[in-house]
Amino acid sequence: EPRLDPAAVRTVPGEPFREAERAVDLSAAARIVAAGRGVRDAEGVRLVEQLAAALGAEVAASRPVCDNGWLPIERQVGSSGQSVAPKLYVAVGISGAIQHLVGMKGSKTVVAINKDPGAPIFEAADYGIAGDLFEVVPALIEELRKPQG
Repeated sequence: EPRLDPAAVRTVPGEPFREAERAVDLSAAARIVAAGRGVRDAEGVRLVEQLAAALGAEVAASRPVCDNGWLPIERQVGSSGQSVAPKLYVAVGISGAIQHLVGMKGSKTVVAINKDPGAPIFEAADYGIAGDLFEVVPALIEELRKPQG
């Protein structure tokens, strides 16, 4: 049976605790594009990030996206995340669970993109696009990137 001599046990100090480089304060964002479970995977999140970049917006997420590790928890909006009140909130692939809606209820204008026309998010949306986000979002990005003239 193995024996351990307590005198031989040493504790090596780990790295000292450091704050995150930049804490994400979504409450200050004027525009937010949020990813929901409908984005399917980390690759779908990249599409949301591209739309956010085209809009000059912050990226946020619903809980399933953070739970899956596709975006960090600091980007979560909802009852177990941050509450936000942007001028524009674009919900991409978000069904509209009440836990998420409470976090975005201060939003001035809500645009929802979801393939399910019966998704509860449309009840909270000012503008709704019932369609496949993998078709709708690239089309929006393309339009937003066109030179304004």
